[in-house]
Amino acid sequence: MKCVIVEDEKLLAMVLEKMLKEEGIEVLGWADNVDEGIRLIDELKPDVLFLDINLGDKDGFYLLSKINHKPYVVFVTAYSEYAVKAFERNAIDYILKPVSRERLKNAIDKVSKAIESKKLNENYQDFIEEKIRSMLERLSYDLSNLQKKIPIETENEIVLVNCDDIILFQASEGLTVVNLKQGILKTKTPLKEFEVKLSKDKFIRVHKSYIISINAVKKILKNYIGGLAIELINGNIIPVGRMYKENIKKIIDT
Repeated sequence: MKCVIVEDEKLLAMVLEKMLKEEGIEVLGWADNVDEGIRLIDELKPDVLFLDINLGDKDGFYLLSKINHKPYVVFVTAYSEYAVKAFERNAIDYILKPVSRERLKNAIDKVSKAIESKKLNENYQDFIEEKIRSMLERLSYDLSNLQKKIPIETENEIVLVNCDDIILFQASEGLTVVNLKQGILKTKTPLKEFEVKLSKDKFIRVHKSYIISINAVKKILKNYIGGLAIELINGNIIPVGRMYKENIKKIIDT
């Protein structure tokens, strides 16, 4: 455990330093005023600060409001009336002068337990973060694989269909007909639900009744009955709705 002492009475600081060293605490430095204390704490980053309250024109509470590094704080002071305020500032202990060895040991024990508890929490936090990272990686892998297949619920079963085997989805008489390279499937799942689930890199909506696989496009017909149409690898010719003409750029850009 490493500490810094901020005490404006040199003799008291020397006595406290000696007692701390005898308890196995490494004293990194001593300051006799607030400004020097702030510098030492932020530079040396001690585990614990032994801090007086009355430090001339600025007090120990002012020092705590200005430091960037936040060590555990043990107040060592002659003033009992500041105890409540000290604990409101998250002091770990409040020792009245003159400091007894027993009282100092008790404060050191509190700091030791706090440090150990913090380490356990940090280790637990690291463990949780690692678990979350692992879960996210696994989820990313699973989602990647899911993009290769899509579940299609028919009347009697749920079929996992490889996206590369799908040519188009067609809304027909209250059902969605899924045209595959080998056969068809019929499902009550509406076209708009498939539109949300499907990869935008592989499928596009070209009509209120059709979603097609980009890989299944054979030709774009510019003047098919006065408008755009798409010929697919299975020979189907799909009209392009006026609302969906912009989507055709995706086919051209692939």
